[in-house]
Amino acid sequence: MAASSARVLSDLEMCNRNMGRICGAYRVVSDHWWNFRGSVSTRTIGSLEVADIRLSNGRVIKDRKRDEYYLGDRYFLVLQASGAAVMRQRGCEAYLRPGDCTLIDSRYQSTFEVGPDFHQYSFHLSGEAVQRHIDIDSIPVVPLIKGSCGPGALLSDTLASLLRHGETLDGLDLTEIALQLLGRALGAKCPANRAGGAGRAVLDVREIANYIDAQIDSTDLTPKSIAEYFDVSLRQLYRISADAGLTPAALIWRQRLDRARDLLMDPRTRNTSITEIAMRCGFKDGAHFSRSYRKSFGEAPRVTRRYGDVREGVLSYVHPIQATV
Repeated sequence: MAASSARVLSDLEMCNRNMGRICGAYRVVSDHWWNFRGSVSTRTIGSLEVADIRLSNGRVIKDRKRDEYYLGDRYFLVLQASGAAVMRQRGCEAYLRPGDCTLIDSRYQSTFEVGPDFHQYSFHLSGEAVQRHIDIDSIPVVPLIKGSCGPGALLSDTLASLLRHGETLDGLDLTEIALQLLGRALGAKCPANRAGGAGRAVLDVREIANYIDAQIDSTDLTPKSIAEYFDVSLRQLYRISADAGLTPAALIWRQRLDRARDLLMDPRTRNTSITEIAMRCGFKDGAHFSRSYRKSFGEAPRVTRRYGDVREGVLSYVHPIQATV
């Protein structure tokens, strides 16, 4: 028994040694050390350094006790491969399921709660590279980037593809690709556009739709906030969205409902309450969501959930939503 305990303790110590070497000032804490299993390793895919983290239980903590492991200001683009995790930083948290991503700023203290069969990939990005591509002031704290649809799905699928085909990607500069997809998934500003829209490409409906999708969980998403983000007037925004046959408010409304439908039919959210799904899509309460959903799709959200798995792709809008600002 003593020999077995020593072996497990050695595993935990080795895991923490590798964690410090690869990820910096982070450490694994396990209340049930006798059941602990885990490993931290690293690999290089093109220009990207990736940490492969597998843990059986416990918490990952970043604090000042391990300043000797400081590796410089970095961001960790995290892809949840299996299991679940709650990522906490600066008073905010993101609950990650398989396929979801988030971004962690190494400058701040943080705690990550690890669920069973935890497996995560952490793509390491230098602070300098992130600042060149994304206005860091527009990056949310520990954002939840859903891997089920929209730009988040593209980011998740691309990272997973890089992991599968990494051996064939030697010498490729993949950092810029990862950062461009990350910026789009976050709806974050590009540093070149901080001072306004001068010199930017012509804004189109697709770009507006991508931004809405990235901010879909925000109840503060309005035509005015979209116009301010792209530095255009409300009149210009209305003219551009007219290409889709909708007002800006109707475009927001349609994408909220589309995302809700996707989540209701997603097997991974089968145990998520309809009210929580409504909140994730920017609705302020479940009753309002249910009325809007029934009006648009001709049935209640619970009906979509019950039969959506056999009718995926069949549901469609009864009519375009007529909305005003």
